Amino acid sequence: MHSNFEGRLNIPMNAGGISVMAIGVDLKNSLCRVQDGAAQLTLVSSDINDPANYKRVADALNQIGGIDAVACDLHPDLQSTRLAAQLAARLDVPLIQVQHHHAHIAAVVAEHGIEEPVVGVAMDGFGFGTDGSAWGGECLYVDGESSLRVGSLKSVPMPGGDAASRQPWRMAVAWLNGHAAMPAMFNDLPVEAIQSLCGSSMTPTTTSAGRLFDAASAIVLGSREVSFEGEAAIALEKVATDAEKFKELSYRLDEIDGVCQLDCTSALIQLTEAVDAGEPKSELAAGFHRMLAAGMADMAIRVATARKARTVVLAGGCFLNALLKAQVIASLERAGLKVLIPMKLPQGDGAIALGQAWMAVQKMKRGNV
Repeated sequence: MHSNFEGRLNIPMNAGGISVMAIGVDLKNSLCRVQDGAAQLTLVSSDINDPANYKRVADALNQIGGIDAVACDLHPDLQSTRLAAQLAARLDVPLIQVQHHHAHIAAVVAEHGIEEPVVGVAMDGFGFGTDGSAWGGECLYVDGESSLRVGSLKSVPMPGGDAASRQPWRMAVAWLNGHAAMPAMFNDLPVEAIQSLCGSSMTPTTTSAGRLFDAASAIVLGSREVSFEGEAAIALEKVATDAEKFKELSYRLDEIDGVCQLDCTSALIQLTEAVDAGEPKSELAAGFHRMLAAGMADMAIRVATARKARTVVLAGGCFLNALLKAQVIASLERAGLKVLIPMKLPQGDGAIALGQAWMAVQKMKRGNV
């Protein structure tokens, strides 16, 4: 291990003598190097879009040598992807790109030393999907280096792109558009303009669980502007935790082209009607958590049953939500499934580099590079 590489967490890994450097992602960036039967993760969790952090990471990578492959995210426009490409070119080794949510699941698989196929539930704000769209509420069947997307949240417009992550009410409009009247509290907002964006072919789409939480928070709590991603979801969890009762909300689980799709539109319509009727916000917030947990667990159970999988892995930043995590785990365990979560690893993107490194090792061992 090069002396300038400062690992903070060691994970045993049967790499067969293969050495890999994984670059993680831009936000909550960490680096991971596999060498001598172990993966070392930095756990720095910095934003490399910040010039000082970028320089620190770039300087560290400039000192790296003696590796067989470089791994990074699938997103072509990330600073981390560019750094990985530069390192691979300098060392003349393969560049292995790993889909974001596959890396989330792979990181937990690596931490627990799992060799059997697993069903992975990955829930977060954003990850570049294999189809080029924004993923974030995914169910994957992961068998070694192979990953099959077998389920997801319903894909909805993300009006204004990144602006929708800063203004949660936009996502509420996207989910409700064409299905129901908007909440009364939205009367002073430019709803029609956002509805128009939802109908545009130029508007990106997303399956993000984070953006679904934004929509629910906007409806229940009136969240309009946030200063950081996850702020609206945190507020909704806090309100839900205080609830003594919860409102029953419905969802649909459809199969479209062989992929399960969790449609939460009916739940958001019910929330809108309940808010306008003055029902307690704590009960509505609690009901939303129960609905989403039940829907994602239902999806995972169906997939696990169909594919005869015994283990479900939960990963991604949305599982920092203790209420959501506990309810999903309880449903899966009642179905007789083993549930694995990060124990030593960060719950969010700080673990991505380990998943990338593990994936690269699997590919290199099988000669699939």
